Formats: sequence, C-alpha cells, structure tokens
Amino acid sequence: MTDRDPKKWSFRQLDRRSLLIGTAAGTAAAAGGALAIGAIREATAPYITPAALPDGAAARVRESFRDSRPSYSGEPTAPQGAPNIITIVLDDVGFADLGCYGSEIRTPAFDALAGAGVRYSNFRTCAMCSPTRAALLTGLNSHSAGMGWLADIDAGYPGYRGDLTREAATMPEILRDAGWSTFLVGKWHVNNSSSSGPNGPYHNWPTSRGFERAYWFQGHSTDYFKPSTLHDGVTPVEPPVADDYYVCDDLTDRAISYIRTQKALSPDKPFHLQLAFPGAHSPLQARGRERDAYKGQYDIGWDAVRAARLERQKAMGLSPATTSLPPLSFGTRPWAELSAVERRVFARYMEVYAAMITNMDRNVGRLMETLRDLGQADNTLVLVMSDNGGSGEGTPEGSPNVFAPAFGRPVPVEMAAELYDVMGEDATFPHYPMAWACVSNTPFRLYKQYAHLGGVADPLIVSWPRRIRDKGRVREKFVHVVDVMPTLLEAAGVDRPETYLGAPQKPLEGASFLPNLLSGRANTRVGQYYELGGNRAYEDGRWRLVCRHKRGTLQEDDVWELYDLSQDFNESRDLAAANPEVVQRLRAAWQADAEKYNVFPLDDRSLMLKLVQDRQAKGLRARWDFRPPVERLGPDVAPLVCGLDHKVTVDLTWAPGQDGVLLASGSKHAGYVLYVEDGRLTYEYSLVPWSERIVASVPLVRGRNTVRYVQTMTARPFDGRGILFVNGRKAGERTYEQVLFSPGYDGFSIGADSGNQVSARYSGPNPFGGTIERVLIEVDNKPTNPLEIRRFLDRMGMTV
Repeated sequence: MTDRDPKKWSFRQLDRRSLLIGTAAGTAAAAGGALAIGAIREATAPYITPAALPDGAAARVRESFRDSRPSYSGEPTAPQGAPNIITIVLDDVGFADLGCYGSEIRTPAFDALAGAGVRYSNFRTCAMCSPTRAALLTGLNSHSAGMGWLADIDAGYPGYRGDLTREAATMPEILRDAGWSTFLVGKWHVNNSSSSGPNGPYHNWPTSRGFERAYWFQGHSTDYFKPSTLHDGVTPVEPPVADDYYVCDDLTDRAISYIRTQKALSPDKPFHLQLAFPGAHSPLQARGRERDAYKGQYDIGWDAVRAARLERQKAMGLSPATTSLPPLSFGTRPWAELSAVERRVFARYMEVYAAMITNMDRNVGRLMETLRDLGQADNTLVLVMSDNGGSGEGTPEGSPNVFAPAFGRPVPVEMAAELYDVMGEDATFPHYPMAWACVSNTPFRLYKQYAHLGGVADPLIVSWPRRIRDKGRVREKFVHVVDVMPTLLEAAGVDRPETYLGAPQKPLEGASFLPNLLSGRANTRVGQYYELGGNRAYEDGRWRLVCRHKRGTLQEDDVWELYDLSQDFNESRDLAAANPEVVQRLRAAWQADAEKYNVFPLDDRSLMLKLVQDRQAKGLRARWDFRPPVERLGPDVAPLVCGLDHKVTVDLTWAPGQDGVLLASGSKHAGYVLYVEDGRLTYEYSLVPWSERIVASVPLVRGRNTVRYVQTMTARPFDGRGILFVNGRKAGERTYEQVLFSPGYDGFSIGADSGNQVSARYSGPNPFGGTIERVLIEVDNKPTNPLEIRRFLDRMGMTV
C-alpha cells in the first residue's frame, strides 16, 4: 500500500471482511481500556470530590466520603448586565452652586455628567445632613429611620434616636447580598455620636451596615488639611503624610483604589460606591492656589452674582422664564450697604467656597476617568446630589473660624481682615456670610435647616450612558431623596427583602422614579411632608404649604404660607389667605404623616443646647483615670472639661531634652493643650484668632514629677481662671479673657498632639520624650442652672 497516494485513500476501499476484523479488534481494545479506566476510577474514588448536588440543595452526608455528595451555596451573583452604582453626596451645596445649575463656579466634570444624563429641577431633601443620608440609605422618611435630626444625640423618642434604624436594610446591605461589592468613602454621620469611640458599639458603623470596605469619618465635617478622625473600617488611621495633602483628594484616591482593585480581582462583579465628600460644609478650606484662581471674581457682590445665576438657570430651563428673585433672606444686607473692609473679606470667603466646589469637581473628573480607563463608564449609574441647601450657619458676617461664634466669641470683621492672605488655608476654619448662602440657593428663600425651598431644593444629576437616551435634558417632575434607594434597586434589578436578618422590614416609604429617569413623560409620586427643628412643610404636586418656626415660640403660633408651584416656582406669592380650604387639607395631610412617621414631639432647641442638656441628662463623668498608652479618643467620647471647674493631674518622669505634649484636645481652631517646653509646664488654649497661655515659673526636676492644671469658674461657661502646680507648688495662674467653651473636631490624645496641633509654639504631634505614668482628670459635674443656660444662649452666635 505504500505506492498508493494517501490523499486518495478512502473508507470505501475497505472490504467488509477487513472492516469486521478491525471492528472486533477495536471493540476488544476499547473493552480493555474501559476495564482499565474503571479500575483506575475505583482505586482513586476515595480521593476525588464527588459530583456536587445543585446549589442550595441539602448535602447528602454518609459515613464514607465516596458515598456522600456535597452542595455549595455559592456567592450571590448580580443579574446579568447589572450596572455599577455610584452615589456622590455633596454637603451643604445649594441648588445653584454647580455650573450645570447656573453657577459661575467651574465644574466641567459635573457638567459633563449632566450632559451625559439628566438634571432634576424639583429634587428635595430633608434640610440637614443626617436626616437626608438616613433617607438615602433606607428609602424611609428621616423620622421613620430614627434620624429626625442630627446623629449627635438620642433624644429618647422613636423619630429622634440619632442612630440609623435596624428595621430597614440599607441599600449597601441589599446590594452586597445581591452580588455587588460595596464601598463607602467619606462622611457617614448616621450613627449616634456616643458610639463613635474605640469601644463602639459598632452596630451602625459603615462596615456593619453593608459597606464591605470603608474609609470614612463620623460627624458634621472634618479638617480638610489635617483630618484626625479617619477610619479604615473600624480602625482609626492617620491621613497620608504629604505636603500638599487635602482630604477630598485623599478620599478620591481611596475610591479609585477600591474600584481598580475590585475590577482586577472580580472584573465581572458590579460595585456600589458611596462617595460622600465633606465639601462644601464648613470649615471652608482650600489650597491657596485653588482659592486664588477665583481672586476678584466675587468683588461684584452677592446681589449681582445671584441675579446672574438666575438668568443662566432660565436659559438652561431649570427655572421658568417668569421667575423673579425674592428679597435676600434674614441675616443679610445688600452689597451696596457694606463697608470696604466688609466687601473685601466677604468676597474672600466666597473665593474659598468656589475653590472647594471646583476641587470636588476635579476629583469627580478623576473618578470618571478611572471608569473610562477600565471600560466601566457606559454601564455605571452615577447619581450626584447634595444633602441640603446652602448653609446660613456662618452668621451675617461670616467668620474666619466657625467655632468662634458657636462658642460665644464672634470675630470682628476687622480681625478677620488680618487673616485675608491665609483665609481658607490651615490657619483658619471659616464659614461664609449668610448672604452667600442666598446665592447658593438661588432662586429660593432661606437656608439649610428650613423647610422652605432654600433648605430642601438641591441639585440631582443622574448619568447612565447605557440606558439614558435623551441626554442633557432637565427633568421637571418631583423627586424626594426617599425615592432614590428604590430607584437604584430597580435599576439594579434587585428586590428589597421583606425580612432581613430574620426581622420584618418597615415598608418602603419612597417610590422608584426610574421610569421618569428613562422617559421624561413618566410621572413620579407626589405627597411629601417635611420637618426639621419645628420648621414644617407639605407639598402635593401642585401646592406647597410651609412655615418657618422661630425657636422658643409656640408651634401653634406659627404662620403657614401657601404657594402654587405650578405658577410660582420659588415660593414668591403667598396664597394662604385666598385658599383656606387648601391650607386646611394640606395641614391635615401633614398631621397624618407626622403621626405615621414619628415626627412628634417637635423640638426646636439648638445643637449646642441639645448637646449640653443631653450630656447632663446622661450625667457628666466626674473622673477619668488614664494609664498610658491610651488610644486617641474622638471628640464625642473624650473628657468634657471646658467651661467647667476641673483638675488635670499628670504623674510623669522627665529629663532635660524630653519635652513635649502631655495631653491635647481639639486643635488651634478650638482646643487646649498641656505640654512641657524648655522644661517648664505650659497650658494653652486656642480659638483662632485668640489664644491664652500660662507658663510655670519653676521648671520640672529630673526624674519623677507630679504636675497639675486647675481651672476654676467664676461664671459658667465663659468666665474663669487657670492655675499650674509643679510638684505641689503653685507655679502660674491667669484670669482668662474668655474660657474655651469646647474643643473642636480633633479629639483627645495623651503623650502627643494628634491631628491639627493646638499651639503654634511647636510643630506636628510634638510627642512627650519622657514617660507619662498616669493622667487623672476630675470634673465638677453639677448640672447647668437656668442662669448659665441664659448666659450661654445670649453669647452664642451660630444658628445650628
């Protein structure tokens, strides 16, 4: 056969006999092979995992491994084609602060998202940060979620626990269990402040409420240059050491790292990121070069800037062409009435504010570039919102240090002018004047905390390139923050469970607006109540009933206003007198919702008064005994000593050259420190631009020393004096111009000044070089009397 062309050979050339012989031989060989394979399988059976039963089935368990059958639960898998979901939450950013909402502030990244998606002109929030964030996370109204006010105290009532309800699974909990990776970066502020220390409890920290990874801080805001309360999960961490550090950059770096890591490990798994910037909440802080990029832009004043924003809003279709600006809200004056120094300083504050917005925009641009680089941009739903309107908490004149008016010591504008060159940098902790908040809230009236539209009307941008077709459009339908969670779950193709961790869930109180997101013709739900600090409102899709409550007055004396939103976009014409039946109907609707959603009792006390009374009701701790090393304590769990009689006793060992900080609380913006400099005990407090210091007249001795600081109040909480003792000997004293009422955000540390330093006489943490054996703090914890409360309220200059 070798002379035959193999290419011409075919199966048909075999004769029948040859075929039969070959087949028989092949069968015999196959049978032999099968017997061999069977023998091998039998021999190796004890070592091979049996075939699994279907996922979720009960495993078949027998005595022998070979006779058993495993079953695997498997990881949850998101629906095919499910999107990544990013919620970007801005803080105290008003309706008109982004370029795509009429602002002159440069925001190309936000504008690009609006151009690729849609903007809402009738989005509403809850007038303050914690309530809005609770509604966002749960799909419940804020009071129903236990967050009718800030997450700073538990008022003892269901709607005011200050701690996120456990009766509703959060959006990250639901998405995590449905197959998403979940990340939080930035502000949290929905767990009670008393649980923010190293001992927890951790039940409402981010990693206990569905976020698998979290780089975050608790509280109102943070120091942008030297944040001191950052956590990685449940572990307190220091920010990266960098000469040009800025917290919004750091948060974005972490968000990008989370996404890149997740996509490297699980490229087909979607993620949910909540990026909650601290900006533009006070303190208004920005790098000098970013601030100076706006130098001179606001010299024209708030009246002109506000009018220009409205005209741009009209051109964009965000405000009807018939909209007129209302008068400036209370706490303001026309720009023309200001002095030259006031104009110069007040414009400077707004330059800082604008720089903060642009910084956040640049970081959002970096985040979006990451998505494009990873091929994820098309199927990522990005939602951008603010938590409330622009803040009027900065007083009529603003302040180079937001703590100063809050702690009873407003800064005269002439002193603020001395800080012009460094305004917004690390040396200051500013807030802008109330009239700039009117600009932020153009074209609406009033501010954050109020139920009028200036407090609750906010930007909402949604971009989802894969699904949103009519890009760049303005959506005019009503949407409330309580509707966001059900919308995102519907977009994800995920149902909210009726029970979670074995507990029945409260029914959703919001409703999905996904149909309207995809088609502007689709309707959204209507009928929504509002309440914060006694300020109330109700709107039904056309009519809006609202009242501004004045603290200390009876709620029944409040005057209700009525507006026809179909004709009056920004609450300019009160129609209550002409429509008593509508007023009656909406008041009844508000009352019904208030009873349904745990709004009562109405409480109009200020933050500082609530904190003082809450801490007294729980009992101020009279004795703290620290035996170092002790971790740094957050401000909400640190010893409370300011404005009170107290003693601080430190047992230490020292030798020349071993100076440094013994203990510190707060920062230079509001804080106190006890330290050793050139061998002498020193006590100092700082409330920029003021500071007061006591230096011991005698030095420490080599070896063991006992030192003491004693504060005695002559009139709580502002008048008193301090005395230093070294080894039992009185070594210095001072009657203060004004006692520090409270430290700021930085917390309490022993053996170093962590975070932003209190004193300008040293740099960095300035750790003590000797040994601290014990720190004993003793506090006179007798309750505050009515006269002291009145004195405090008369001096306080901040409205929160």
